[in-house]
Amino acid sequence: MIKYLKELIDLTPYLGQPPLEGVRFNRKKIDRETFLKIAPFEVQPSPFYEDGFYITGETNGNHPYHQAGLYYFQEPSAMSAVTALQLEGSERVLDLCAAPGSKATAIGTRLKEGILVANEIQPGRASILAENMERMGIVRAVVTNSDAAKLAKALPAYFDKILIDSPCSGEGMFRKYPRILEEWTEELVQMCAARSREILKEAVKMLRPGGRLVYSTCTFNLEENEKTILWFLERYPEFEVADTGIQGASHGFLGLTQAVRIFPADGGEGHFVCALQHTGNGDGKKAPVFKQEKHFDAQTALQDLLKTSPTGLLIERKERYFLLDEDLPHPQGVRILRAGTEVLERVGKQWKPAHHLAMSLPKEAFRYAEELTVEQATAYLKGETGPCSQKGYGVVTVAGVPLGWIKSSGGIGKNHYPKGLRILK
Repeated sequence: MIKYLKELIDLTPYLGQPPLEGVRFNRKKIDRETFLKIAPFEVQPSPFYEDGFYITGETNGNHPYHQAGLYYFQEPSAMSAVTALQLEGSERVLDLCAAPGSKATAIGTRLKEGILVANEIQPGRASILAENMERMGIVRAVVTNSDAAKLAKALPAYFDKILIDSPCSGEGMFRKYPRILEEWTEELVQMCAARSREILKEAVKMLRPGGRLVYSTCTFNLEENEKTILWFLERYPEFEVADTGIQGASHGFLGLTQAVRIFPADGGEGHFVCALQHTGNGDGKKAPVFKQEKHFDAQTALQDLLKTSPTGLLIERKERYFLLDEDLPHPQGVRILRAGTEVLERVGKQWKPAHHLAMSLPKEAFRYAEELTVEQATAYLKGETGPCSQKGYGVVTVAGVPLGWIKSSGGIGKNHYPKGLRILK
């Protein structure tokens, strides 16, 4: 791999060097000033994304702040693709290859009135995507598990902006995953380039006239990057390369100067980003939406948890109840893992509040909230009981942000943090 890439970049100075680490705060839950005040590690601003930082100290993925969704660990240069989308907050956006959710959750935090469809073709990775969307409190979103062709059939010309962070040969991750150096082959590069072009063919069908498509990879070679873009422009002359708005990066090769590359020398592990603007103009097509279902008992159960009655559609899937905005699309023939917010689960005759509900709202929305110290919150994440001064279900918070549910039992807060998310003692 190093020999193959020598004309583009000499990677030998970076062999044996530790990978760069990054983090971005979740603007849905805290602001920049609060993040800088409470971050349990040292940070320095990144040029690639306005909410992103380099980490210069030790990190802990089990810290209560991380589990509460206050921030997301992400390699610094990988954040740049979301910058290139140039989101305004009201767009319909598709993240077509979204797992594990690094870019999808960043998009979701920037959409106020917009809609996100986050898709992943691999079922196991799609489940991880859904978990990360939950932790970060993303609600105006639909998480799907589909191939691009089925999604294109379900949502033609629907999206304003599409991100394709394409599955690639991963040359920009060799410091983080040294096995890439051993598993890399030229055949792998050609296979990934061919796959990316097939994905692009389907993505075009889902973009409205005048929409923006961002293509990115975490690899260095020309085949998966510039040559794929040149192939695309020849096939789709209604597109032109546009400015990405990314600062601190290098220019693309083969005349694609508006595309950007981020090399280790630029302060990132490695990323290629190109923004493609459709030169036409037009509105996106409508899509099927979810229909209201009558679940009066569930509505009553929700009212017992929240200070105000929730608005939106309430739907049920296998004893799990979801609350979603009426404009969320319902793509037909596509596996949907989650739409909107999971709010309740029916267990026999009992109602159990969903973890996603706790993660999706500020503490002021709940009838009862119990603030924990970092030490108490760490114990809570391990499944331990805690204080509870009020009857019924309530949320525990850390730094003023909900972390999960408790239920009063004789003055003790019975722990309802999901067992699959608990940290080892």
